[in-house]
Amino acid sequence: MSGALLPRPELGDIRPFEANPREINKLDNGMEVSSFALGRAPLVFLRLNIRNHRVFNRESIWLERFSAQYLNEGGAGSYDPDSLAREFSSIGGQLHISADEAATTFSTTVPSESLSTALNLLGLAVKEPTFPEQEAERIRDNLLRELELSLDQPQVAAAQGFRNLVYGDDHHFGNLLPQREYLQEFGRGDALNYWSEQQSADRAHIYVSGQFDREVLVNEVESNFSNWKVGGVALGDLGPAVWNHKTRLFNRDQAEQSTIYMGLPVIAPGESDWIALEVLNALLGGSFHSRITLNIREDKGYTYSPRSALLTQPNDGVWLQMADVTTDVTAAAIKEILFEISRIRTDPPELDELQDIKQYMVGSFIRQMSEPVSRMGHFVFSDLHGISDDEDDHYIEQVMNLQPEDIRRTAETYLDPSRFSVSIAGDIDRIKDSLSSVEGLSPFETAT
Repeated sequence: MSGALLPRPELGDIRPFEANPREINKLDNGMEVSSFALGRAPLVFLRLNIRNHRVFNRESIWLERFSAQYLNEGGAGSYDPDSLAREFSSIGGQLHISADEAATTFSTTVPSESLSTALNLLGLAVKEPTFPEQEAERIRDNLLRELELSLDQPQVAAAQGFRNLVYGDDHHFGNLLPQREYLQEFGRGDALNYWSEQQSADRAHIYVSGQFDREVLVNEVESNFSNWKVGGVALGDLGPAVWNHKTRLFNRDQAEQSTIYMGLPVIAPGESDWIALEVLNALLGGSFHSRITLNIREDKGYTYSPRSALLTQPNDGVWLQMADVTTDVTAAAIKEILFEISRIRTDPPELDELQDIKQYMVGSFIRQMSEPVSRMGHFVFSDLHGISDDEDDHYIEQVMNLQPEDIRRTAETYLDPSRFSVSIAGDIDRIKDSLSSVEGLSPFETAT
């Protein structure tokens, strides 16, 4: 039997794809409701997003996480924590609550016939949560342990350095970690006050997918959420990331690897070049067969899992390349990353290479739009960035119409290495001399 590889199959044309539209309604108090039927299993998926108040306060970093964990551990209305959990369990579900800088999220999945009960319990959890005094210390201690572990992780140090460079120190997104002295003061009153300010119907949007009775959905949402208050605290606004051509080093004595974060602000989702930028990212570093991955992983063996990504916040976008590389090839890896960026800025990709990436992007989009939870995530993203659902109808066509010169122009326009911020966590004594030889890398500053 021959060990030769089979010939590569020919890719056919993209089949037409049209996702069923969602229905969007709004209650009188400003809460929005998105619903769309999807899938065959008799399940209904619920996700309630409440956008967080975005004003920077150094003393409240991670307060949204502290409050979300408190909500997870608390009860609601007349239910204590155990009885609330049992109520969700009795209908085949479980309530999950999480938070980040952008939003607090409540989510659950239940059998379709339990939609009414699930919405009733969800309404109580949002509007009438309890914060048991005895849980405060345990939740705080858990976060303090997480902070200590995070401080010892090179990926966290490099990420913190990068975010601080592009957003600045007096910015919510520029501070990944809290200061211990502030975190250890968090208590029940802080969570209670935070949630009292945050929970506001006019910043809330519930997404419903799966198989459900539309009449039941409309009636139960109205019944359980129409009396939800409108908060008195405005959403707030934060400035976008800015170009900051600096290199920041975090020392890790005797580290066998260096963690590299490098990139720059680009454009926000929804702008005219955003789709071209998504395709460029997939071609350059955002897919398994991307150029940077093939170069420093497959060809040179410098790293196992390099990747690039587009990080987004409202009205904001950042392109970022990440890699954990062997210490002795830190400078060499950065040179290869910059080489691939420079190459795509001057030389359009071959048509076959671009076609493969476009097929990958279209396939990913179709999968995302064909599964209830991932499609809800897509709508959350679109709503956060003010992108119309009409754009979905043209996404495949826009991707497939991109030409090699479009990708080169996008790279030249947005990925300028002379504007890169670079954050590296590694053994400074072993890497600093070789880093000095990397053309275009800004002078170093060592983090304290």
